[in-house]
Amino acid sequence: MMKICPLCRTEAELSDGSPLEEDKTGREFVQCPVCGRYDYSKEWNELEKFNKDHLMSYLVYNGIHKAGDCRYYTTKSKEWCDKWREEFDHGNIDHGRPIHLTPELVENWYPKTIAERVDRILKYIADNAPHMGSFIQYNGTRMYSVLFVELYEDYGKKFSLDGVEDQASFIVNYLLAEGYIRTDVYDGNFRPYTCIALTPKGYSRVEELERSNSKGREVLVAMKFGEDTNCLRAAIKKGIADAGYIPILIDEVQHNDFITPELLSHIRNSKFVVVDLTHQNNGAYFEEGYAMGYGKQVIQLCRADVTLHFDIAQKNTIIWKTEDEIPERLKNRILATID
Repeated sequence: MMKICPLCRTEAELSDGSPLEEDKTGREFVQCPVCGRYDYSKEWNELEKFNKDHLMSYLVYNGIHKAGDCRYYTTKSKEWCDKWREEFDHGNIDHGRPIHLTPELVENWYPKTIAERVDRILKYIADNAPHMGSFIQYNGTRMYSVLFVELYEDYGKKFSLDGVEDQASFIVNYLLAEGYIRTDVYDGNFRPYTCIALTPKGYSRVEELERSNSKGREVLVAMKFGEDTNCLRAAIKKGIADAGYIPILIDEVQHNDFITPELLSHIRNSKFVVVDLTHQNNGAYFEEGYAMGYGKQVIQLCRADVTLHFDIAQKNTIIWKTEDEIPERLKNRILATID
């Protein structure tokens, strides 16, 4: 049924309940052209827990928009998501592949400085332009969210378009002044239907970011995922987050059983990569090699009773006995070795 997306106010398809099972707790499943696919509880007002402007930008940049992609974001518990992801990975694909969404995840991702905003905007334009030098054009809230414009007032309670063009013009004029973009704006005023394209200087900046990502905070984690590694997963995520970075989990990125261009892009865009080799996972070895070939620093972990492959056995590795010791040791290694 076509209604209005409760987040961005765009016409979207909304349905009652979870896509996985009949749900009587007042949940709503949203398929929005701006925010992508997500599931939340109306009864518990779960969207009110988020900064809605930050959440909209997060979903525009990271949301599930591609046709045929079975993933969707949900505010249900991590344990519930783990269960159904495991079902999906074992071939039960009818219900989709849920990704746990929390306010903490959104806030860790959201850029804190103007420089971080600029870098994300440039990367977004490069990724979404059909060809190098092509314009992108989005109407309404999608373009505003790309530019990190604030659309909510009164602590996120009131959606309003008052003053948004001034906010958008500020960032667009900055990008123009720096020579990163060109637009079809001739009167100095930005509109949501404005066309934007990167200049050669803009593409050079994106290439620099992809190689070094010196201002980036994302960290890709390569490891075996499954019920038996949930504690390890949580420990690694905590160590990365405690060091001030954003952990990116491979199983939440890829949606096929092979390495995708999307995954390789995440490796290129990561500040560094964390790899746990306890389970001798071939994918983890591949991802470590790809990261090292791209000039990324790699932090290795391995359980004490596992023998590392001779090619990497000489590399300084965090050898752990229990998952409890990982967060502190990984945080300290990151702070000591990463610029």
